[in-house]
Amino acid sequence: MPPAYRVVGVEPDRARADLERLWSHNLTVEAHVADKFAWLYLEAPLPPSRVLMLTTEDGAAVGTAGVGVREFQLGDATVRAGLLADLAVDKAHRSVGPALALVRAGKAYVDETFALGYGFPNKLAEGVFKRAGYTVLGAMTRYAMPLRHAAFVDRVDDLALARVPAMVRPWLTRAARAPRMAALAGAVIDVATLARRGPAAVRAATRLRVETATRPDPRFDALWASARSASPVLAARTARFLTWRFGPRPGRTWYVAVARATGAARAYALVDREDGIAHIRDLFGHPEDVRALLDQLPILAYRAGAESLSMRYLGAATMVEALTARGFVARPGPRTIAVTIGAATSPAARALLSDVEAWHMTDADEDV
Repeated sequence: MPPAYRVVGVEPDRARADLERLWSHNLTVEAHVADKFAWLYLEAPLPPSRVLMLTTEDGAAVGTAGVGVREFQLGDATVRAGLLADLAVDKAHRSVGPALALVRAGKAYVDETFALGYGFPNKLAEGVFKRAGYTVLGAMTRYAMPLRHAAFVDRVDDLALARVPAMVRPWLTRAARAPRMAALAGAVIDVATLARRGPAAVRAATRLRVETATRPDPRFDALWASARSASPVLAARTARFLTWRFGPRPGRTWYVAVARATGAARAYALVDREDGIAHIRDLFGHPEDVRALLDQLPILAYRAGAESLSMRYLGAATMVEALTARGFVARPGPRTIAVTIGAATSPAARALLSDVEAWHMTDADEDV
């Protein structure tokens, strides 16, 4: 790296003006950059105490990398993790050297301060993360399920046809080629598909009722306390964290599976409806009840008007099997997850962190 650059860690308040300028010029920020700063550095359950700044020889800030703080369940212990996010470098200084220096400084800070660190590098940054010493844990894959087949009827395949009675399959094949018949053909497949899932949904409903909420409530804390051991490596899903991570917005619904016998929350799914797609942003709870909630979500999303159901996930094969068994199909475009392990982390914990089967990662764990 050219000696004209250096990376320094500073208190976020001292760097606020530079941060907001760098974000505004180099990142896609949904809200105003001032709101992003307040959300990340003032309102977070665990506000970061440091932000990394890339400066030139004369002290001008030309790049930044943030390190968010997340609480994790790691085996039987509760630890803190550093989430590398908001990597931004001014256009005039975008070369491998400055970016690599920022990522290396972030890794060094995480390794010294936290039990683990992780990040979601895009394709352009993957090589930088690897050169900085991060290990690729795996890729978060998107799994999708069509709900309203009229939108996809021109792509009707043998799998879709297998869901309907044999006597109507030839008609559906012909209808798929006639635009005026597409809606009717799609509706037939919709009904048949949901009917096939009906028995599992009915069985689930005998034990659990699904309630909706506009935001997390105290039941989520009780659920986190009782189900936090469901995965060996798992970021905290407390009501405080979830409320901060996912504020109210149009089309956002919390589905809570509640035990009929006790009234206790057993699982939840956070679903965002955008452009006809119901995105499962987070899914957590007792494994058996998570699967039961998955049995009911297609019908709930269909009733809400969604054309398809989608979820991104990285973790245990049992969860992937639960998704695929219910009709979800892996789609291209997975996102890489890079991990580093803290210097003081025990050998047993290191083994867990290196095993993708031990993790449970959804959109809730991503930087925003």
